[in-house]
Amino acid sequence: MALLAVLLALVVVLSFTPLNLGAAVLALTLLPVLVTALTQDIATSLAAGLIMGLASLVMAYTVNAGTLTAPMFQNPLISVLPRMAVPLVAFGARAAFTRAERALKRAGKLSARGEKAFSAFGDAVSAALGVVTNTAFVLGMIWLVYGGREVGSAYVSPEFVMGMVSLNFVIEVIVFPLLSPPVAYAVRKQGCAYLPARTRLGAEPYVRVPRGEERED
Repeated sequence: MALLAVLLALVVVLSFTPLNLGAAVLALTLLPVLVTALTQDIATSLAAGLIMGLASLVMAYTVNAGTLTAPMFQNPLISVLPRMAVPLVAFGARAAFTRAERALKRAGKLSARGEKAFSAFGDAVSAALGVVTNTAFVLGMIWLVYGGREVGSAYVSPEFVMGMVSLNFVIEVIVFPLLSPPVAYAVRKQGCAYLPARTRLGAEPYVRVPRGEERED
C-alpha cells in the first residue's frame, strides 16, 4: 500500500518537474503511470492516469499559462481524457502478454530465463503502446475539438498538429520502454503487484500477491 501511494505521489510530483534535455522536454510523469498500469489493477491504473491529466490541467492554468498550447490544455478533453487512455491501453496490452506467458508455461515452451525475458518484453511493448497512446490521443483530441480554428494565438491546422509530434515523442517512445520493465520488476519483487487469477467465469481480475508467494495454475 505504501509503494502504491509513492507511485501515485510521483505522478503528481513529476508532472511539475519535467526533465530538460536540450531541445526536448521529457515528461517524466509518464513513468509512474506506466509502471502503475503494468503492476496494479485497472482501477488504480485509471486513477494514475486521472491524476496525470488533472496535473496537466492545473499546469495549463499555472506554470504553462503563457505557452502557445495552454488554452487547448485548459480543456479537460485535451488534458485529462487522453491521459486516462494511457494506462487503459498499457494495462490491456500487459494483460494480453500475461495470458500469453501463462499459455507458453503450460505448454512447456518457456524456461525460467525465458519467462523473465518474455515478461520484460511484455512490459516494454506495453509501455511503448502507452506512450504512443498518449501522443496520439492528445493530438487527436486537439484536432477533433479545435481543428481548423484559432485557439488563443494559435491556428490549429494539420501542419500545427503534426508539428507537435516533436523530438519529445521520439525520446519518450525509446526511453520509457527501457525504464519501465526494471521498475515494474522491482515492484513485483516487493510483492506489491497484482497478478491475474482465474475465476469461474474465466475472467482474470487482479489480486495482490504477498511477497515471496507465486501463483501456479
